[in-house]
Amino acid sequence: MSLSAALPKISTNVRFAASRFIFPELAGALAERLFLTPPRAPDAAAAALDLIDARSGIVEHKGRAIVTWRWGSRNAPAVLLAHGWGGHAAQMRGFVFPLLCAGYRVIAYDQPAHGVSEGRLTGLPDFAAVMTEVAWHHGGVHGVIAHSMGGAGTALAIAHGLRVGRVVTIGASLDFSFFSRQFARWHWIPQRVVAAMQSAIEERFGVRWADLDPAKLAPRLTAPALVIHDRHDRTVPWHQGASFARGWPGARLYSTHGLGHRRILQDERVASLAAEFIAGRSGVADVAAPAMPNPSPLY
Repeated sequence: MSLSAALPKISTNVRFAASRFIFPELAGALAERLFLTPPRAPDAAAAALDLIDARSGIVEHKGRAIVTWRWGSRNAPAVLLAHGWGGHAAQMRGFVFPLLCAGYRVIAYDQPAHGVSEGRLTGLPDFAAVMTEVAWHHGGVHGVIAHSMGGAGTALAIAHGLRVGRVVTIGASLDFSFFSRQFARWHWIPQRVVAAMQSAIEERFGVRWADLDPAKLAPRLTAPALVIHDRHDRTVPWHQGASFARGWPGARLYSTHGLGHRRILQDERVASLAAEFIAGRSGVADVAAPAMPNPSPLY
């Protein structure tokens, strides 16, 4: 018997709340699928037209076609643009021109189950694995600019061996459990069901939740990083970005004001600052950061 059949007339949130006492494992399976199903942006296909000046391509990952776009010379060092949960590659368009001007080849892609890439379910380990695959396909990368969960995926990919020269994260969190806690609050999911959901995710991706502990991953984040976060970000609160910067050895933190979680991607100052950091030419890049466990300086 499915959880939906057992509780046919009540909302999903109430079902999860009631599932603490009935069918917690089935509820965990339902929660896992919901957790791993990104919202489909209604304008994703149309937004891909904003990338019409790029060379499109396909990278295959676990039988799914991951759609990529490339600008610049094949011989130039590459910078990856990684969007976040529920987003698409065109959201990162504002970073292309400053990077091209700095002499880089730019590669954007739709995450699995996002935009025009294939797939129905995906998650943080997938984000990390796909980034590694795209980087390998293009002969390695000098830098990454990543938004939201794309930033978390970048950290996980680097911790698992991806070699990157410089990283810029925007509106991201290094606390991977933040995403599951946020999801549980949104859907009134009791802790017992969250545990079942996490076990199902571990089995699907072959990872242990405990191995995603920031304290375990942080020492392996060796690339210089700039963490950009808005003080008024309501999706991933600013303190998550500050913790990200403190946890990433040698990272810098740059705070913006009034740009929120998504509009920050359209800000010319943010795009310019990110490109300058990738190129190693910004004041933020040149200031030596204190080693852990001292807090990252704030700008």
